Amino acid sequence: MALLAVALFAGVTNWSLSTNFQREHVRFLQSKVAELRTDLEEANGDPQALIAEIAKETDASRFRQYQARVLDANGKVLGGTTGMSTLLPLELFPPASTSPQVIQLRVHSKVYALTTVGLGGVGGTPPVRLQFALDVSRDDALLSDFHRALALAFLLLIPLLALTGRWIAAKGLSPLRRISAATRAITPAGLSTRLPLSPPWPSELHELVQVFNAMLARIEEAFSRLSRFSADLAHELRTPLGNLSGEIEVCLMRPRDAEDYRAALESGLEECRRLNVLIENLLFMAHAEHAEHALHRECFDAAQACSWAVAQLAPGAQGRGVTIRVDGKASLYADPLLFRQAVANLLTNAIRHSNTGGDILVEVSGNNEKEVTLGIRDHGEGIDAIHLPHLFDRFYQADTARRRDAGQGTGLGLSIVKTIVDLHGGTIRLESTPGAGTTVVLCFPAGIDAP
Repeated sequence: MALLAVALFAGVTNWSLSTNFQREHVRFLQSKVAELRTDLEEANGDPQALIAEIAKETDASRFRQYQARVLDANGKVLGGTTGMSTLLPLELFPPASTSPQVIQLRVHSKVYALTTVGLGGVGGTPPVRLQFALDVSRDDALLSDFHRALALAFLLLIPLLALTGRWIAAKGLSPLRRISAATRAITPAGLSTRLPLSPPWPSELHELVQVFNAMLARIEEAFSRLSRFSADLAHELRTPLGNLSGEIEVCLMRPRDAEDYRAALESGLEECRRLNVLIENLLFMAHAEHAEHALHRECFDAAQACSWAVAQLAPGAQGRGVTIRVDGKASLYADPLLFRQAVANLLTNAIRHSNTGGDILVEVSGNNEKEVTLGIRDHGEGIDAIHLPHLFDRFYQADTARRRDAGQGTGLGLSIVKTIVDLHGGTIRLESTPGAGTTVVLCFPAGIDAP
């Protein structure tokens, strides 16, 4: 950029000098033409008087070096500066015109500005032509010296600018190199490391450092969640596999009768079913997170879908003496299978944590055909506030002992519910008071096709 600016400045300067010289040449020749025209008029058109004036001026050392000659209408030389015809033949000059048409030629190591001017006759005398040759060698030499100086300056300036540019680039890239070095030092085991904000980063990079630190925080959180998920998954798989392995080992310790083998196989089948449910739930959430789960939307009665889920869970609820009531009505444009699964998961949790003989209320309502709200409220044991932010995490349970019997599920129920709600573009909210019960509210977009 600097080199371009210097080149532009040099070009403008060269053009300005050259233009000024040309203007000066034209002005000088115009003034001489005017003077000689006046002399010709004063001499009543006598060309000899004009020739004498030319000889006097061109021979005087105090005048700028120029040569001139007078020609008649047929191109015959009448007179002029001594030796001009030998040095500057007639054919070098441009055609005659009323105003000087100046051309520049190099002749015998000198540079001349040449022009031809026609002068009309005075008092009936025939017209004549004047040829002028102005020696501009000094001006041309000055321009040549300027060009050489420019060339030398460029030869010196190019490496200087290259070194300066390299130094500026190195200085400008120094913060990026520090960022790169700090980034290379971050390992999977050190994701808690952050780029320091204390160095005076350039304003252009300060925001980049903040964004990079925020990205590191997200990556650290993702790795932490992945680590917790791996540990929880190992725990979930270890329990049924341990039970299955224990049953088989007990059976193989000594010969058994058919009834014992049957009981062991039924117990193993139950553990296999639990593993199958766990794997299906994990696959469902993995597909949903990667947008691989296609929704099969249709318009249906949300209250009827809730009643279907209640009917499926009625035996378990009756076993605990829990009453479930569905209230309200609304049409919803969503995936009915996933909606029923979400309701069933919430009801399963509500039944599990309800007091014996308690009741559960399922409320369905529509909001101006734009939103459908589903609320499930129980009056069970409730959940401490410390657990609420984590209830939708995979395998998370408020039970700190993390003991799960066959009736407690896998800890994925609420995670699946949130995944289903997210797939539909809805929201989920959970409120709970220890000893008073829990309320879960799902909000679904009603859908443009909802009646």
